[in-house]
Amino acid sequence: MKIDWDKKIKIDTEWTNRQLTNHFNDKSAKVVVRAYTPKVTGTKFCCNSLIEELGYLLPDYVHSEKSKKKQLKSLTAKYGEDIAKERLPNALYSEAQTFFGKKQPATDGKYGELLLFALCESILKSKMVAHKIEGLSNNKDQVKGGDGIFLGNYESTNGNLVPAIFIGESKIMQERSKSVDEALDSLNRFHDNQTQAEFNQMEFIVANRTLSLDESDIDYDEVYERLTPGTEIFKNQITVHPILLMYNTTTISKLETKAADKEHLELLISNHICQKKDEIVKIINDKLNSYPEIKKVYVDFFCFPFNNIDNFRNGMYFNIHKVPYSN
Repeated sequence: MKIDWDKKIKIDTEWTNRQLTNHFNDKSAKVVVRAYTPKVTGTKFCCNSLIEELGYLLPDYVHSEKSKKKQLKSLTAKYGEDIAKERLPNALYSEAQTFFGKKQPATDGKYGELLLFALCESILKSKMVAHKIEGLSNNKDQVKGGDGIFLGNYESTNGNLVPAIFIGESKIMQERSKSVDEALDSLNRFHDNQTQAEFNQMEFIVANRTLSLDESDIDYDEVYERLTPGTEIFKNQITVHPILLMYNTTTISKLETKAADKEHLELLISNHICQKKDEIVKIINDKLNSYPEIKKVYVDFFCFPFNNIDNFRNGMYFNIHKVPYSN
């Protein structure tokens, strides 16, 4: 059975056209490198509009269609159908706020995971079926890799669209090089000989337990099998690692000072990033050489150079909680 993944994606996928500038897409063998920046405001590199857009996606990231129906049913029992429908958006957003919690922005990885979710569903046309992977032996262990599981189709090296399972990773770091290192190190546990057996027995069980698709979905059984190692459907998939890299570059601040207007700044930033294309691609491929098992699967990098990633972190916190972070 061929699943129509477009119909399962509920978010507004046009948000990327409103908020992002795509500077280049480089594809070679099993490695894709894409570079994006938020669209600028006047002569300043500003992520406020991107932050606002991601805020609207919070409920879709946190809640499955099943949990939305459950919340609506609960509200209907309390207030009746009309009031329940009116109050549902606020109730869903309130729960999404709780999901993110009031954690120190500089150490909270959920903002990157939210952006990765939005990119995977909009650009890769893959449906998130589970949040960040956790280990069964330690439910609090969420730092070793696996920022969401997605299912969909992906273009293979021979040009065919084939069934794929996407295991994501997001890193918001000060340095580009370190962000690549940490992302690959996290993902390597899914392929390392010492940990792969544990991964097969444990991680997909967690994904099945937290499956965001409703059991009434006509494709539920197939999706379940695609998350069950050993089945033919599981074996027929390729593995893709979508990797979000957010990092600082001092050049952007210099370009802001130089820019005459919005169009000029967009041009300066685009020229700079395109000039860095070969360097960025080389760094990624050189580092991949240290991870031969990852090179056997597909990797799809979303590179987001920023002038100050702390502005993104703090802005996301404020947008979600409506107050600045304080200890």
